[in-house]
Amino acid sequence: MSCNALAYAETTENKSPLTKPITSFKEVKKRVFSDPYPALPQYKVSRKYFDVDGKNLLLSHAKRTLSSNANFIELGTKHKLLQANGICFAGTWKINHSSPYSGLYQARTNVPVIVRASVSLSGTKQRDKRAFGMAIKLFPNTQSRVTENIFLMHSLGGTKTQHVANLPLTNEPALGELPPFSQLLTAYRLESDLEEADKGFSGEKANARFRPVSHLAEVVLPNNDKAKNVTQGPYWLKASLKPDTPLVNKDDFRDELALQHYPNKTLSWVLSAANFSDVGIDKAQWQEIGEITLTESVVSLTCDTSLHFNHPAIK
Repeated sequence: MSCNALAYAETTENKSPLTKPITSFKEVKKRVFSDPYPALPQYKVSRKYFDVDGKNLLLSHAKRTLSSNANFIELGTKHKLLQANGICFAGTWKINHSSPYSGLYQARTNVPVIVRASVSLSGTKQRDKRAFGMAIKLFPNTQSRVTENIFLMHSLGGTKTQHVANLPLTNEPALGELPPFSQLLTAYRLESDLEEADKGFSGEKANARFRPVSHLAEVVLPNNDKAKNVTQGPYWLKASLKPDTPLVNKDDFRDELALQHYPNKTLSWVLSAANFSDVGIDKAQWQEIGEITLTESVVSLTCDTSLHFNHPAIK
């Protein structure tokens, strides 16, 4: 099953003439945190929402996700077709180790991020097989509407586990377990449509089970006189919960990740990078380069239905 990063956001940019484009980090954060739910919703991911009046919404939404650079969209449906239930964060991306890479992977890089953590299908509880992942929106210039987006997941099929915070995430996740029998047909449908969408943008290199992260190396940071002349980025990226972080036993992953449960109300994942190797990601030579630290969290309507993460094509 390919319930991967192609599924994090699904439709077109908000083109309402009454809506001012959301530009800076401050504005994006304000909107994401503007409408918290009074209680956790339970949106259902189902094949019955994939087609309406003979139109393949899943395919068209996946294509628009690959093409739109908008920070927010009008969903056009009651909820996301995939990754429907999530929790959002504000925080920072820091490269605090020596790094061989350029752009946003350079040492001493420190930029704000908006992150959405979610699960691919409907199950959000400990008893469910949860395909857990994070979409990360980086703001190289806090006053610019230009953002960079990456996607990391633990496994495509999901796994039953007491906690999700300590699941290592990569841009080429393992297959994981099969989804519940009742959702197998949904999984097969996702595999087909997401692969077809990616072929339209990535061509022969299309691979719905992999999302590139090397494009972050192409970013030239403002006032960076020491920017490297040669663009070089990793092929693989991994995020692992910072050691010694206490785990929180909550049934729903959104409650588990709510920052009020953690020391100093923060959560950090260590970032490690690796170059391509024929031996594959399981035997990659990882190098620790930095961390993502999340300092504010919210479960909100905007987080679930409007916030958009563009999906980079494979070059």
